[in-house]
Amino acid sequence: MNRARLAILPAIVIALCAADAPPQMVSPPRPVRVMSVAFVDAQTPLVLSGTVQARIQADLGFRVGGKIIRRPVDIGRHVKAGDVLAEIDPVDLKLSEASAEAGLRLAQANAAQAEADLRRYQGLGANSPAYLPAEYDRRLAASRVAQEQVIQAQRQLDLARDQRSYGVLTADADGIVAAVPAQVGQVVAAGQSVVTLAHSEEIEIVADVPENRLPDIRAAQDIIVHLWALPDLTLHATMRELGGLADPASRTFAVKLSIPDAPRDRLALGMTATVNVSRSGAHVAALPAGAITDDGGSPSVWVLDPTSHHAAKRAVKIAFFDRDGHVFVAGGLNEGESVITAGAGAITPEMSLTAWAGANR
Repeated sequence: MNRARLAILPAIVIALCAADAPPQMVSPPRPVRVMSVAFVDAQTPLVLSGTVQARIQADLGFRVGGKIIRRPVDIGRHVKAGDVLAEIDPVDLKLSEASAEAGLRLAQANAAQAEADLRRYQGLGANSPAYLPAEYDRRLAASRVAQEQVIQAQRQLDLARDQRSYGVLTADADGIVAAVPAQVGQVVAAGQSVVTLAHSEEIEIVADVPENRLPDIRAAQDIIVHLWALPDLTLHATMRELGGLADPASRTFAVKLSIPDAPRDRLALGMTATVNVSRSGAHVAALPAGAITDDGGSPSVWVLDPTSHHAAKRAVKIAFFDRDGHVFVAGGLNEGESVITAGAGAITPEMSLTAWAGANR
């Protein structure tokens, strides 16, 4: 009997100790900074600096080589189509033309002689003992070759005359002389740039766009241009071309804007312009850039459930960024949801979280 009581005693002691032990402590939810999602129609104005430029700016050169003997234009000169821009020494070109003329006369003389020989031989008649068919074929072929040589010599003369006319460089359109890289006395090769001509028929505005504002310029609904030298003038522009390669120094993209209603008599190439771009407001929600995390290469955020105190990762569609460190989300979230805005890279679905009630810093 005593032995049975002694066997029960350790179990009673263990039970009493367990009853006196403090209850197991449960960790409270960790506070995290959150932001309530609010979608608005974002207005994204964009202001760019640009310059007035000619849409077409061509480097003109002679189609033949030679020594420049005259260049009557300088930088800034307004020229009309057909005006003389430069001339090269015509001596060699004249000699080439004279040589081609002599070659044509020689070919014509040979052709006349071959034709006369053929006619005399034909006059013998096929029944004449002196008539040989092989000799007739030879004289006929010689006459045809001589005629083709006349045609070839005529082509050579036409080419020589064209080359002589190429010794005078003329403007192919109305415009302004933008550069004169060649000087009088300089020997230039065929095709070498002698005068750069900016056509005045159509002008445009060229501006540089930062890479993070490319969506704004692509979706632009209205583009207004103001000129610093003409404050009373307001021009409406349309995007004609957007550069596909960033400038290696500034990392910006060149955008070319057409201004069909521009008064050409008041605008000068090189004028400074202010370009105001406005686009239709997209339905977006602004979040701090620190809220964005990566989910297999796609942008995502952590959405906190205030009931379960757990966060779930949600893929989002980013509309654009701004320079103030904000990202604008266009999809993937619902109005009023709580998005964790700090420490997104350290959160796991198992964590117990709650919204931070302190002041934001």
